[in-house]
Amino acid sequence: MASEIPHTLEPWSHLNGKIVMVTGASSGLGREFCLDLAKAGCRIVAIARRMDRLRSLCDEINQLNTLMVGGNGDGCRAVVVELDIELGGNAVAASVAKAWDAFGYIDVLVNNAGVRGQVRSSLEITEEEWNKVLKTNLIGTWQVSKCVASRLQSAHRRGSIINISSITGLNRVQFFGGIAYNSSKSAIDSLTRIMALELGGYNIRVNAIAPGLFPSEISGAIFQHNMETLAKKIIPLRTGGPANPALTSLVRYLIHDSSSYVSGNIFIVDFGSSLPGFQFILPFDLFSFISM
Repeated sequence: MASEIPHTLEPWSHLNGKIVMVTGASSGLGREFCLDLAKAGCRIVAIARRMDRLRSLCDEINQLNTLMVGGNGDGCRAVVVELDIELGGNAVAASVAKAWDAFGYIDVLVNNAGVRGQVRSSLEITEEEWNKVLKTNLIGTWQVSKCVASRLQSAHRRGSIINISSITGLNRVQFFGGIAYNSSKSAIDSLTRIMALELGGYNIRVNAIAPGLFPSEISGAIFQHNMETLAKKIIPLRTGGPANPALTSLVRYLIHDSSSYVSGNIFIVDFGSSLPGFQFILPFDLFSFISM
């Protein structure tokens, strides 16, 4: 009986047979999501630009011992699909078609692909820099979601779309030099709610996760410095931590049927750093701030 307790408490730890498409899968949070979901029994379609990293990830997934999730050998298979989301349009549609055909359909889309861009003030940022961030983070998320949702609708299949946003998209969390990134994440939150309204009638749920500071390529420079000191200065819980299980368990929940009534929500996972009344305004020179 003891071995059954985790499954009883968290039924979403077992997701055998779910087919999940993850963008931005070659590193950081996307890679973490793919590995964790594969261990839970999902089949993975890993999407990114860097094919060498994708192939390495999928080799690792395909070698996993499926006995850990009670699978039959089919639960930990993964395929790669190349896509530079910034290209948009036909490139996105073609890659989604390949992803759909890989296993015959898609149950879940995790929109994780994103870029931070340069840290520039509103007077310094160029139109080219602005467009790059918005094309990848916002327009790319919309285009991939549209393509996947259209196929789900046509196939009369229910589905779940999970957008990886950021606490920087919240009104109470801002940082200098983040005008493009913050704007894109705020827009993703709005996109999430509107698509949840529009797609609910097709049994397609849309939610977003707004992480705080977790290790990723975007936050990598911060974690190379003294994260412990930073946490004590700007995070109420006075600590940071890995994405697994803080974020991965939430992704699994939003995939599982336990969340079948959950749509249009922005889930904040940030150690309390975005609480109302708590100041989270990062200065230009963050690393000098850490050493204060």
